[in-house]
This record gives sequence, structure tokens and C-alpha cells, in this order.
Amino acid sequence: MNVRVIDKVMFYEINIGEMKLKMVDLFFIICLFAFSFLIRWKLMPIESADFWGFLEDWMEQIRAGGGFKSLDHQISNYTSPYMYLMCMISYLTENNLYGLKMISVIFDYLAAMAVFLIIYQLTGNARSSIMGMAMLLLSPTVILDGAYWCQCDIVYTSFLLFALYYFFKDNSRWCMIFVGISFAFKLQALFIIPFFIIMWLKKKTVKFFDFLWIPVIYVVSALPAWGFGRDFKELMGIYFDQAQSYPWGTLEYPNIYALLGEAMPDLRHAGEVSGAGTFMTIMLLGCIAYYFYVKDVKLTGELTITLALFTTAVIVYTLPHMHERYGFLIDLLAIIYGILNRKKLPVVCGFTLVSILSFMPYLIAVHIVPIQYVAIALLGLIVYVGYDLYRQVQENSSPCL
Repeated sequence: MNVRVIDKVMFYEINIGEMKLKMVDLFFIICLFAFSFLIRWKLMPIESADFWGFLEDWMEQIRAGGGFKSLDHQISNYTSPYMYLMCMISYLTENNLYGLKMISVIFDYLAAMAVFLIIYQLTGNARSSIMGMAMLLLSPTVILDGAYWCQCDIVYTSFLLFALYYFFKDNSRWCMIFVGISFAFKLQALFIIPFFIIMWLKKKTVKFFDFLWIPVIYVVSALPAWGFGRDFKELMGIYFDQAQSYPWGTLEYPNIYALLGEAMPDLRHAGEVSGAGTFMTIMLLGCIAYYFYVKDVKLTGELTITLALFTTAVIVYTLPHMHERYGFLIDLLAIIYGILNRKKLPVVCGFTLVSILSFMPYLIAVHIVPIQYVAIALLGLIVYVGYDLYRQVQENSSPCL
């Protein structure tokens, strides 16, 4: 049987460290990176309402203030690390829109690399890892958030993905360092903390004192801004100020508060419902932690990712004051969840669809589907993941417990 030259070339095996890849795999990765970038590049000229309503003005204030010198006073409600990136953009390009979007695009690729590393660490399968990377780079949620909308959720979530990678590498310190970096960018990094607390309770990788890296890195990240003249107390209180800014139960995120009529701009019983919802979230997470703490269960890679996905989804669904983009981490975790068990890929599509429908009121000012219906669909997805988690726990538990 004759073997074509192209087949010999494409199936030639090369070693990258301990990983074995064929040339066809590398060719696919190159095409994936190139065409996923072209997709994003075509979306670069789009100016979203958030860009011309906030980001453009912030960039102009930074330029007028002399780049990094502008850090001596408050310009935005972002924390210092992202402001440093915005200051860098002011020196590198005069095009605010393209500069800001390129930050997100760069982190799209970093997040894809993190997903590749996580899946390879769990499976040892390069092809599955490549497909996970492809799913992230081609995810409508990821593309819309950064290249279209000019948002930066991929930044803090990228660091959380690298935290998960080091968690599976059994490196507690670097895991928490990356969580700390993520927290320095966005408060929503805390969505992953209950998962790590459960892992600490189960004596899986995470060590108690490594949690201290989170506040330490936050403080260290603010020091340059303080050095430029910003009030230190103001820097430390950014997240407290953010928490007071939005009284609504939900800002277009399809969670339980949408069902209760607490969506923006409605304010029926915002204070009472939000307070009760916060305690309810704590209790739900406490029940999950209690269940796992007393259970003699083998924490497989798939089970662990399922737990991370479930706890994050429960938090976003039950905690008040959630924005339309706060389910972003759920979508990324769902990609890993789906790759580890291909039968669950429809669940990945379901979470992605929920995010797309949540984005639309901000992107095109239209509710394609009433938010209450989307909230019910999201609840169904969470219940399914919860049942799947329970099934995996039963399969991996000691028969006597």
C-alpha cells in the first residue's frame, strides 16, 4: 500500500517534553490560533455601549493624566492591576478600542493554554486537550465578551484556570498565588473559593495558610498605585464600594432573583430578599461542604471539576447582585467538564446559550427570551450537574458509608 508524502509528514511524531504530538496536531493548533484570531480581529471595530459609555472616557483620562501618573486618583471602579494594563495601552497605541480589546484577546489564548494543561494533566490525552483549547477559543461567550463587547472577564478567569492547573499538579502555594492574582483583578474570583475550602477539608492539595496569599497579593498589587499618590484606604476599599453600588437582586443575570421580580430596574423588596439570599447561599454551600467532608470519596479529576462547576453555578444562581457576565467562569469550567466526559457536551452548549441570552439585553438592547424562562433553564442545568455530581460521588465512595 502506497503512503502519500503528505500523510508521512502529517503523522510524523514529535516529542514536546513528555508530550507526544503529530505534525497534524501542530498544524491544527496553528490554524486554530490563526482563524480564531481572525474572528476576533473582524469584531475589533465594534464599539459597545460599555466602551463609549465608560472605557473610552477612562482611557482619555489616563492619557490626559500622563499614563501611569494618572494613578494618583480614582478614574474607574476597577482595581489597580487592570488600571496598570490600561496605562500600558496608553503608551503602546493611540487606538483605545483596539488596545483594550487586545488585552482580552491575549488572555483568551492564555486561558486556552490553561485549559489545555488542565485536561492534559487529568487525562494525558493531547487530542482531548487540543479540543478543549479549541472549544474555549471558539466559544461564543469568550468571543462576545472580549473581542465584541470589550469586557475583560477572561483576565481574572485565566488566572483561576491556572490556579486549577496547579491544584491538579498538587501545588497548593502556586494554586493560591494564582487565585490571589485573579482576586486582585476581580472580586468574582471568590466564586471559586468554596470549592477550594472543600478541597482543604478533604486534605486535597490546598493548605490552610496558603489562603493568605489572596489578601497579600491584593495588597501588593495596590502598592504601585499607592506609590503614585492614590489613597491607600481608598485602594483597599474598592470592592466594598462596588458591593454597595447595585441594590438589585440581579442585573440581567438569570438567577433566582429574576424569578422573584428583583431584576433591574425593579426594586420590590431588594434589601430583604438580597439579605436572605446571601444567607441562603452560605447555607447551601455549607451543606455541600458538610456532605463532602463526611463522605469517604475518591476525588477523581472528573468529580473534582464537576464539584467546581456545581459550586460556582450555585453561587451565581443564589447570590444577589449578579451581573449578566458573572456566569463567565461557569462556561469555562463547563468546557473542561464536557471534554472529560463527551456525553456532557450538551450541558456545555446549554450554559453557553444561557450566557448568550444574558448578554443580549446589553449588546442589542433586546430580551430574546424573557429572563424568567432563561432562569428556569439555568436551574435545570444546575440540577443536572448536581445529580451528576451525586452519581459520581456514589460511584467513588466507600461502600460502607
